[in-house]
Amino acid sequence: MMLKKKKKSNVVYGLLALFFSLLLFFNANGSNFQNSIASSETFDETAHDVPITIDYDSDEYYIQGYEKTADVTLSGANRVQLNAEANEETRNFEVVADLTDLEEGTHDVPLEIENLSNSVDASAEPDTLTVTIEKKETKNFQIDTQDLEDKLQDGFELDNLAVSPQEVEVTSGEETMKDISRVVVSSDLETINENISDSFPLQAVDENGESLSASLSPQNVDLNMEVSAPDKEVSLEPSQTGEAAEGVTDYDFQLSENSATITGAQNLLDDVDSLEVPIDVTDITEPTTRNIDVQAPSQLTSNIDSVTVNITPVFEDSTTEESNGDESAPDNQAPASEENNEENENAEVEDTTTETTDSSQIEENSPEEETTTQESQEQTQTEDSQEQQDSADEQIDSQENEEETER
Repeated sequence: MMLKKKKKSNVVYGLLALFFSLLLFFNANGSNFQNSIASSETFDETAHDVPITIDYDSDEYYIQGYEKTADVTLSGANRVQLNAEANEETRNFEVVADLTDLEEGTHDVPLEIENLSNSVDASAEPDTLTVTIEKKETKNFQIDTQDLEDKLQDGFELDNLAVSPQEVEVTSGEETMKDISRVVVSSDLETINENISDSFPLQAVDENGESLSASLSPQNVDLNMEVSAPDKEVSLEPSQTGEAAEGVTDYDFQLSENSATITGAQNLLDDVDSLEVPIDVTDITEPTTRNIDVQAPSQLTSNIDSVTVNITPVFEDSTTEESNGDESAPDNQAPASEENNEENENAEVEDTTTETTDSSQIEENSPEEETTTQESQEQTQTEDSQEQQDSADEQIDSQENEEETER
């Protein structure tokens, strides 16, 4: 009995052992299968603008006409490694062109990728480098500034032009050096109408102004250029814009400056007599002060950038009162005018009568009588003048007496 139970227990244990063995077997094979699938998957990354390292004798030769960078495509199963190689800061590989065994002339050189892990594949685009090799030559050139002077706007004058340094060292190939005509300041300035103080790159050019391959030392130059131009004084004219507020008939503008000096080419100055100062009066119902920008026409400059404007609204009621006051003034003055007219007419009649009497007397008198008459008239005039003077003195004395009495 005991023997049968023992045999049954052994069978059960055997079955359990077989079950766990099979379980472990399939589990291990499944992991290996998954790892096999994972290891067969590849990833791609592209490193853009990788600098090309060129091996050559830089003391003896000068090279030109080649691409400076290449794009490199990387392939591998390890994504982390690919990302590291694609990153400029963490990559280990480099793209190399070997010219050490080449002579002068133009060559197509294959690009090689070095220092890359064996588990990563790589290809470069382009995969060859076209390069020209020349014997090296070095010369000194004075910096030519004629191009800058030619860019002066019409009407402007060059007061001062200075570059520092004035001389530059140029290194290039022997054949290229023969074509270098001058070294100029490279700038994108089309016209110069203001002072310049800045640093600019230098460029070696041929007689036609075309850029040539060369190494310059220094590569930049400090430029100080002072120019002047004709100027003209023009008036500042306020110009009302916007809608006037309700009840406002007009606005009074007082500018802090009434004129400005504009500078530029003479032909442009001739067309300008004033600068407009636009003033927006929208919603202004009380005295207001604003700062308004002053804009000069294109290619002209103004010595005033802005002006302060005092804006005073004129209302309809005040305008009506002023009009009424002006109309009443002539009515009040009418009687006085009529009296003056009557006095003038009477005086004219008296003058006419006197002239007629005098002329008739002159015609009737003989020469002796005329002389006597003239003396008499002169005496009469003297007496009349004396009487007028006495009368005036009496009036003055009378006024003084009245003033003393009032005191």
